[in-house]
Amino acid sequence: MQIGGFLIPFTKPASPVVWVRPYQGLTFDSKDGKVIVKTSSEGTSIESIFRILKIAAGVLLLVIPLILGSQVLATTLSSDASDDPCNFFGSGEYIEFEDVEIMCFENKDVWSLDSFETADDHFRYRTEWGGFEEYRWSQSGNVVTLCQVDSTYDEYYCNNMIRGQPSSLNANLSYYSSYDGITNDMPSWVSDRPSSVSVDYQSSTTAPFGTDRLMQAWDDAPGWEVLEVHEYKVNSMDTTIYSAPIERGMIEILIPYMLPMAAGVFILLSSGIRVLLLEFDQQQSKIQRRLNIGSPLSRYDWNNVDFQNFALDEHSFTLTHHHSGDEHTSSSTSYSHHSGLNLTCSYEGGTHVLFFIEDKNNRTRLDLIENLFKALGLESPLEQQSTFNSVASQPSSMNEIRPPLVSQMPADSSEEMPSMDRPEANEEMPLDGPETSEKQPHSGFWDQV
Repeated sequence: MQIGGFLIPFTKPASPVVWVRPYQGLTFDSKDGKVIVKTSSEGTSIESIFRILKIAAGVLLLVIPLILGSQVLATTLSSDASDDPCNFFGSGEYIEFEDVEIMCFENKDVWSLDSFETADDHFRYRTEWGGFEEYRWSQSGNVVTLCQVDSTYDEYYCNNMIRGQPSSLNANLSYYSSYDGITNDMPSWVSDRPSSVSVDYQSSTTAPFGTDRLMQAWDDAPGWEVLEVHEYKVNSMDTTIYSAPIERGMIEILIPYMLPMAAGVFILLSSGIRVLLLEFDQQQSKIQRRLNIGSPLSRYDWNNVDFQNFALDEHSFTLTHHHSGDEHTSSSTSYSHHSGLNLTCSYEGGTHVLFFIEDKNNRTRLDLIENLFKALGLESPLEQQSTFNSVASQPSSMNEIRPPLVSQMPADSSEEMPSMDRPEANEEMPLDGPETSEKQPHSGFWDQV
């Protein structure tokens, strides 16, 4: 991609731009005086069927969650005007405050307890997963400082909460706020070592705070308020969460709907739905590379293209494939040989290979060349007999292995095989044990025209 005279790195296409495999063809679309060329699969294959299935799965994962998520959001945004704005999210239970209006019931966690014991300003219990949890507490006014005892590090971990009855809540949520209403002052003993206090625990059937509950609100951002209600009983510890309706709506959308949509986008991007296009604009003397679904970074322009002088040359190369082994098999190396035609354009910056059209069943695919030049309204180089005669008098380039130009090749694919061990086109042969066979005579492309 270029902005003015500046080329963004890593956006210039490799050479060739398009590798037309034996199972692929070219399609041509004329629009507004331009010709758009892209590859397409010839016939029906397992690969094409699998690609269609992946595209269908990606579309479904995008569309269905989008529709359901839109319905959830619409219901959430209109819930303020309903008689029961929290009914959509669960039980419909909610609390009204003057400063934040509605707080919806979100969830309630209940932890079963065993062996509940108390002492002066202390209590402990055995949880349902085993082990004791020990607490120390004190109260100043309606603020309770509740500290968990960490016996490993011999420290207290403390929190201030408001003690009261849910039936007589304050009119404002900020009264229970950890950022505003609740004081941060704590008793001096929170700095002591728990081991310095001798505690004599006795089994008890009385909860430490009776029927009162400890409440704490988090309201650091409007629309994201949360109220926690803690209840300590002899047989269980209950925590109930209330939250603002908009937060409940966001949670419902993000978790059940956004994640499948992200998976759908990933499947679509990996399904091959993004097709590489080459746009030929003879009026502007320009060729553009882009993706049918892509950002501006996928675009690249060749300017001042000489449409009357496309070069057509034979080309062949060998790719090296390394196969990693596992505990049962050893690693191996194989080779694949590819031959065909390079179609090169000349432009103001030099030359660039646009297409490498690979041979199919050891036959040069002359029909694609003819159709391409016919779509462009240009004279095919296959009809220029004088050019072919001059080229035919030169040594055929099919007798040598040129350096590969294909962007998909591995980093080590520039390695060449010795001429005596070179495999036939499109064959793979293990490095550690090839069988020697006599090569069949192969006529060059220019011998066929």
